[in-house]
This record gives sequence, structure tokens and C-alpha cells, in this order.
Amino acid sequence: MRKAMFAAAVAALSISCSQSSEMQFGQQDAAKIRERTQQYAEAFNSKDLQKVLSYYSSETVFMPPNAPTVRGREAVGDFYKGMYGEGAENLTLDSKDVGGHGTLAYESGTFSLNRKPASGPETRDRGKYMFIWRYYTAQKTWEMDYTIWSSDLPRRVTVPSSD
Repeated sequence: MRKAMFAAAVAALSISCSQSSEMQFGQQDAAKIRERTQQYAEAFNSKDLQKVLSYYSSETVFMPPNAPTVRGREAVGDFYKGMYGEGAENLTLDSKDVGGHGTLAYESGTFSLNRKPASGPETRDRGKYMFIWRYYTAQKTWEMDYTIWSSDLPRRVTVPSSD
């Protein structure tokens, strides 16, 4: 009887140990990331810098085209201030692929963005982006850890005048 109890306990222990307690990435996570991406674009377009920065982790790494890597939420905020100063607006993000494992996920897609500076011509840009998201258990949310994007255009394209 003791041997049978011991064998049952060992079997139960090995079954419980074989089940991973690691977070599983699923369709709900992918949907949440897509939702957060659209909320981020809305915050960008309303020029709500604090809301925009709330989508980034405190240790975020930001890799804009034709510029040095930016590290940390505060430095990313300075980058956005520069973009807003150039009249950045009408950001659209079209999420194409979202996948992940555990608490890490990637998202790739396409973007477009207009700039209407106080002086000079209005320009348009379009290209692709990659976000690396991390789920922060304490905050119970997905935040961007890495951001990189590149343009499909050789330079900013001037928007034709509507005159």
C-alpha cells in the first residue's frame, strides 16, 4: 500500500512539474497587441505625448531611420517632441503579423505618416515597422521594448498643393 501511495505521489508530482507555469502566448494576446497599436496611433495623432510614452517600457530601445538609437522612455519623448515640431500627423499603422512566445511578442506591419511643418512643404512617408512587445506581469500589460521602422521612399515626398 505504501508503495502504491508513493508511486501515485511521484506520478502526480511529475505531471504537475511537467506543466509549464510560463505564460502562453495566444490569440487573445495578439488581439490585445493589435488593439494597443491602434490606441498608440490615436494617442500619437492627438499629440498626447504622455499617452504615447505609456506604450513604451522604461528601458525601451527606439531605432528610427537615419538617426542614432534612442534608449529610455524620456529620450523617446524628446524624439517625439522633435517629430511634433516637424508637424508629424496622420500616423496610420496596419498590423500585418503578430506572434510570440511567453512574455515576448513581435509585431510587423506598414505605416504612413504626414508632416506639415510651420514652413516648407508638407511631406508624406510610408514604410514598415517592427515592434517587440513584452508582457509586464506587475502592470498586467504589453509594452513596447524595441521599435524600428524604415521608409519605402527614397526621401520625404512632397505633397502636391491643392491650389
